[in-house]
Amino acid sequence: MLATIAGLLLVLLLEGDPPKSPLERLGLLDAHELPEASGIVKSRRFPDIFWIHNDSGNAPRLYAVRSDGTIVRRYKIEIPNVDWEDIAMDDEGHLYIGDIGNNAGRLPIRAIYQLAEPDPAKPAESPVKALKAWFYRFDHDDRFDAESLCIDRGQALLVAKTFDSRNAELYSLPLDKPASFFKPAIPRKIGRLDRFNVPATGADLSADGEWLAVCSSTKTLVYQRTSPNLQGRPEPSNQIWKLEAEVEYPGWAVEAICWDARDLVLAGEDRRICRLTESTWRSRSGSGAK
Repeated sequence: MLATIAGLLLVLLLEGDPPKSPLERLGLLDAHELPEASGIVKSRRFPDIFWIHNDSGNAPRLYAVRSDGTIVRRYKIEIPNVDWEDIAMDDEGHLYIGDIGNNAGRLPIRAIYQLAEPDPAKPAESPVKALKAWFYRFDHDDRFDAESLCIDRGQALLVAKTFDSRNAELYSLPLDKPASFFKPAIPRKIGRLDRFNVPATGADLSADGEWLAVCSSTKTLVYQRTSPNLQGRPEPSNQIWKLEAEVEYPGWAVEAICWDARDLVLAGEDRRICRLTESTWRSRSGSGAK
């Protein structure tokens, strides 16, 4: 017995303290209302309001929550939840729901819907309707699954979810052109994201357009824009987005991510909502991002 105890003590001394998680837990999402959180974005109009939704198989509802997961308001949305995977917003008070999931590539057409951002201080008197919708199809065999949507200066950015250890592919879809169900657009592949070689589960672009964060269930990568925009002359994404930081967090099952100033807020299907602070992700920067 004494030998066993001594052996355990020796192992603990050699291994030291377990590594501290880089994620700070903020709270828990409601198990009944938000059992499968899939997308999150910070409001740019209403302080401490985050918009969040469930994955496919759940009712088409949008929730306004606090950073600790407390529900402020819930809204029924008059669009089908075929496979809602992410939510984004612009500077003009619009939310964008990405019905962009495509497990096993079975769906030939996917959609992005624009909504007017509700005021969470006011009761939801009627279901929220889509202002616009953009449908897209796939070019030949270029059918991809996606769980990551950003809005970047009049276009949607989609991060393809890959499973074969290749770097994630980035696609763009202009939002200034009509794209109906009967005449869907074809997203343009603009390259790959350096070192993002795991299935992407969410993404967000900072309000100033400088920083792109992409998450998986086990890590987040942060990229800084090095080219002014994606308009005009095509450029590979690795010449537009420079990898600045990589943060691993095994055991958190992250499905959604958004910027909160320069911090990141993450949520997942284990109902935890957590924060990755600016100081933490910058400390994982190989080049000392400023």
